[in-house]
Parts: sequence; C-alpha cells; structure tokens
Amino acid sequence: MAQVGDAIMAPGRSGAFDAVLKWVLLMALIAVAAVVSYDYGLLTYLFGADKSKITVLIAVLYVGFSGHCLWILVELAREYRRALQIKETLARSAKVPDLPQGNMMIDRYMADVIRSREHPSEVEGNAHLLMMSLGASLRRRTKIGTYGTDLLYKLGMLGTMVGFVMMLNSMGDLSNFDIDTLRGALQQMIAGMAVSLLTTIAGLIGGILLRLEYNIADALVTDISQTAVSFTEVSLLPLLARGERDV
Repeated sequence: MAQVGDAIMAPGRSGAFDAVLKWVLLMALIAVAAVVSYDYGLLTYLFGADKSKITVLIAVLYVGFSGHCLWILVELAREYRRALQIKETLARSAKVPDLPQGNMMIDRYMADVIRSREHPSEVEGNAHLLMMSLGASLRRRTKIGTYGTDLLYKLGMLGTMVGFVMMLNSMGDLSNFDIDTLRGALQQMIAGMAVSLLTTIAGLIGGILLRLEYNIADALVTDISQTAVSFTEVSLLPLLARGERDV
C-alpha cells in the first residue's frame, strides 16, 4: 500500500508514475464493466454454467497477474523517476558525478558507465553494451506478462476441448433410445457446448485485458531506456571524455 501511495502522491509530478495511473484507470473501467455484467446476470451465468470451473481458474489467474503487473509498474515507475532525476542533474553538471550509491537498476547502470572510464578508449563501446544490458534487464520484468496472456488463451482452448469431450461423451448415452435418455443426452450436450463457448470467451477476454495491462509496462520500459540513452549520450559520455570529476 505504501508503494501505491508513493505512486499516486509522487512529488514534483514529473510524469514518472503516469503509467501507474493509467493502470488504475484501466482497472476502474474493467471493474465498472464487471459490475454491469454482474447486474445483468452475465457473470453469474458465466461461472455457474461452466461445470469444468476453468473460467474460475482463468479469473483467479487474471487477478493474480494483474496484481503482479501493478507491482512491476510501481517498481518501473521508481526507476523512471530516478532516471529523470539523473538526467536533470547531469544537464546542470560540469563534472562527472560521484558513483551513485543506490540499489536501483539505473544507479547501478550509471555507476558501471562511470567505472568504464578506467579504459578511456573503450568508454563509448562499454556504454552501448551497458545500455543494451539495462534494456534487457528492464524487459525481463515484463516477460511474465507474455506468459500470463498466453496461459489464459491456452486455458480457454483447453476449456473448448473439455466442452467437446463432454458433448461427445453424451452421445454414448443414446445406445438405449428413449425419451428420458434423449433428454439427459441433450442436457449434457448443451452443458458441454456451454463449457466450450464460455471458457473460450473467458480466456480471450482475460488474455486481451491482461495484454493491455502489460503493454503499459512495456511502454514504461521504453521510456526508461530512452531516458537512459538520452542522458548517457548527451551528458554523461561527454563529461567522461573530458575526464573531469567532482572532488
């Protein structure tokens, strides 16, 4: 809760936490849609008619991945705010700053670039490699979003197969043909069709919404990388090239 509060009440309004607010807005819209769907009985039917309970599993996983996305966004927003602070500081500095002491990825990246001045002829090449490493490290945090989206899609497809199996299984009850047997078989076929369609719909909707959430995180990673490239190329590398350092 403290992290979320830090995200919403971030001082200075640098825009670093705008991605978190976008996520909150998206989740508010989803919540409104869920309330409306429940009011019309759609959610009740969705979870009640699915005898396989795959839709319940999809819903639980979606909530879990959404919480993970929020956590990732808050952490990335802190990195972005730190990157903006470093960019502003370097723009006003005439000397290479001291090594950052923080544990954030941006601080470690900047410290590595400054240490690379021990080999002046390789500073620029090392900085480019370090920028690529920073981008890869940031994107690794959002990779789980791709896995989560694909998982929800696959669960929807699994529900489709389960529904078809239930429909085919009901055909075996027609060996003894009578009204009661036919009625039971038709009921099982309808139940199987419901499982097939509802799980497919749940998987598609959950996957699409989850992809939207992690797209916000991906965009934030791009902003951080671009800011790091900007302050490195425009400010930090020229300062390192002059070989000046604060005492």
